Amino acid sequence: MKNEERIVELLAEMVKGQDRLTDEVSEMNQEISKMNKEVSGIKKEISIEFTKLNLNTAENSRAILKIAEEIRLVAEHEKRIVKLESIIIK
Repeated sequence: MKNEERIVELLAEMVKGQDRLTDEVSEMNQEISKMNKEVSGIKKEISIEFTKLNLNTAENSRAILKIAEEIRLVAEHEKRIVKLESIIIK
């Protein structure tokens, strides 16, 4: 009888241990789920910021091209002025 009681005690302890492990795994799954939601939110934020950055970069590129075109026009006018001045001075 003593052995049977000991076996029952050990089995009861095993069941309790398994219950604890099940609870811990459940808690870990909940934490992982929370972390996945947080990571998903962070990914969305990064995506939004990246989109804003791309828009700003495109805007800056257009502005640079516009300035370059204006500089080209000023340079052409400068050449014309120099030509006209050289003709007038002669």
